[in-house]
Amino acid sequence: MKLFLVRDTSGEGAGFTVFNESAYPKYKVSVHTDRTKQKIIISDSSDYTVSEIVHKNLVIEHFSVRCGGRLYVLVPYIKNCFTFMIYGSTYRFAGDIAAGRFSLFDVDKSPVMTQKKCWSRFGSGFELEIYYTAQEIFALSAAICAAMYNSVSETSPLLSE
Repeated sequence: MKLFLVRDTSGEGAGFTVFNESAYPKYKVSVHTDRTKQKIIISDSSDYTVSEIVHKNLVIEHFSVRCGGRLYVLVPYIKNCFTFMIYGSTYRFAGDIAAGRFSLFDVDKSPVMTQKKCWSRFGSGFELEIYYTAQEIFALSAAICAAMYNSVSETSPLLSE
């Protein structure tokens, strides 16, 4: 299934809107910032919270993701490019977060999600191809962590080529 992640700057606490292929909003992402952290809430069209993400940059920068009754920790990692190390699952990243193009794979090397920059009827954003419905919320959470990491580090994958 394809989802489209678009930055939403309208209103207070705005973050992103996630559209389905039929151009209907599927998820709303709100961002709340205080002195020591950012709290990112992903809610469905019924305003039910499906994922909570906390972004902290104290001793080490990391994202804590709570979804599906589990806790995952994503830590930015630099080797040849920007990627995340994921604790709490068998998922692995391939690609470059800073460029806005990456894939998420399971331990058996089966694809979970791919992300790329796109221009669509929703405007400039990211196209997410999620291969399994059961992994949709975590895959979307990881894509939002990547987008938030880029915005905090003042790089814009939407503007870079």
